[in-house]
Amino acid sequence: MKSAILRYGTKAVLAAIVVLLLPFEFPTLTSFFLVKKMVSPNQRTHGASHSDDASAYAKSSGLQRRAFANRQYDHFPTLDSLYNWIDRLQMQYPKLLAVEQIGASTSMGLPLYALKISDNAAVEEDESAVLFSAIHHAREPIGGVLCMRLVENLLRDYRSNAATQRLVDELELWVVPIVNPEGYKYVFDHKLGFPWWRKNLRDNDHDGIFNPTIDGVDLNRNYDYNWQQGGEDNPASWFFRGTKPFSENEIEAMQTLALRENIFAGLSFHSYGEVVLYPWGNYYTAPDQDLIYEVGQKLASCMRKLSGRSTYALLPLNGRVGQSSVWMYGRLRAVDFIVELGDEYYTGERDTRRVVEEGLAGIDYFLNRALVANIRGHVIDGQTGAPLVARIRIKNHESRYVAPRFSEPLFGRFERLLLPGVYTLEVSADGYATQMFPAVQVHADEATELQIMLTKKREVLPAGNH
Repeated sequence: MKSAILRYGTKAVLAAIVVLLLPFEFPTLTSFFLVKKMVSPNQRTHGASHSDDASAYAKSSGLQRRAFANRQYDHFPTLDSLYNWIDRLQMQYPKLLAVEQIGASTSMGLPLYALKISDNAAVEEDESAVLFSAIHHAREPIGGVLCMRLVENLLRDYRSNAATQRLVDELELWVVPIVNPEGYKYVFDHKLGFPWWRKNLRDNDHDGIFNPTIDGVDLNRNYDYNWQQGGEDNPASWFFRGTKPFSENEIEAMQTLALRENIFAGLSFHSYGEVVLYPWGNYYTAPDQDLIYEVGQKLASCMRKLSGRSTYALLPLNGRVGQSSVWMYGRLRAVDFIVELGDEYYTGERDTRRVVEEGLAGIDYFLNRALVANIRGHVIDGQTGAPLVARIRIKNHESRYVAPRFSEPLFGRFERLLLPGVYTLEVSADGYATQMFPAVQVHADEATELQIMLTKKREVLPAGNH
């Protein structure tokens, strides 16, 4: 690893940019689904070789919490304490929790962990997948605390709470509690004060020295949906989007996980603002706008602000920015939201507990909504029974700038959230005859199950070639 001298500079001045809209292109199906590998606690080193590097990074303090100047932050975990928490939970709940290292951070090589909670977590089951993530930005720790509480509650209550058991039995729940470990470590190791730090530690000027006035990439501007129009192209900006989409290891790992698991719903936690952000505004109308708005509004209404006078607001994301929820919807057709928690980056201990409790209330609604008012099922070859990767389209709910929903290859499973109503479904796969299903009824309190068999297209030989 390159040596790193850590200096803290002033916040860069932001400049607005305007870029012409470019046509959106969908990758091929072959990029969708990749192989995964779970790791056990004794296989993980948590980047120990990097913490021993002869650099200016302060050594980790294990389970010890850090205190910042002029204010106590000891209720927020250090990076090492979060890693140790993952180890402890996996050893305590080996059947319900599997841990996968999905990648390593761009500059320090620190591991990125995804936690899978399911009734048979080590087994690849035929279940729909939901994704929660936090700490894209280094100075936003409360989302990581919420993810930790969510995981603990699901594991602890599984045996005693029927509602929790239903969620864990019927879904695969994926949690990435910290997307930006090296930025987070930088903040805590150096006890940074306002304005703390936002980006990762990408060495933008390639000089081998970390300089906060020029280095780092905003990870939540690095996703590949209208990437070229959002964020900033100036490396000094705190909103620098990187040199290309998915240039950062952290976001490439998130892409790989989301595509491989065919995520159909998700929440990404940030701070602050006490607002739920949905895809999208400032762009073509989302073909699922009514659904997204209703789910987002109900999600926001479950979470009370710290003032106690109202609930979280609902606002649109900028559809011309390469953010996580914009990409999740535009690329995967997942119903995904960014939730801005609390009213400041580092809330006090009492307020942190309150914010987390409100966040859990929102998650409870969201997960239970994922189980109902949807279509789900399987697409298979009508002759062999083999699972098929197929496009799942809903008449009057499609567009050229949003990808269709796909079934996944292992089981042919698909799912798609909808509002209650009657829909016309179109299912197509390369080399197979397209099928139409009119009058598909979606009910408010249950899922609509569909088992779809496609037949191969007949090969038509040229005349006289018999």
